Amino acid sequence: MAFVSIGQKYGFVSAGDVFRQRQAEALAEGISKGRKEGLSKGRAEGMKKGMMAKTRSLAKAFRNKGFSLEAIADATGLTIDEIKAL
Repeated sequence: MAFVSIGQKYGFVSAGDVFRQRQAEALAEGISKGRKEGLSKGRAEGMKKGMMAKTRSLAKAFRNKGFSLEAIADATGLTIDEIKAL
């Protein structure tokens, strides 16, 4: 048998009904806010990883073309050791 509040039984809104409704709304708002924050952080992290992958790819291509390691490091922001490891 489903829970029926006194207010529902007698046709009025009780303080408990109002409390439960506010709790449900707050929970839904919190879930929505959490999802938005999670998506935002996930996008930012994905963009950062993608940019780093592109930088490493370019550094590797420049290294393979014979550019100096110092010039590649200056242009990409990678260390010489990171470029050597590519």
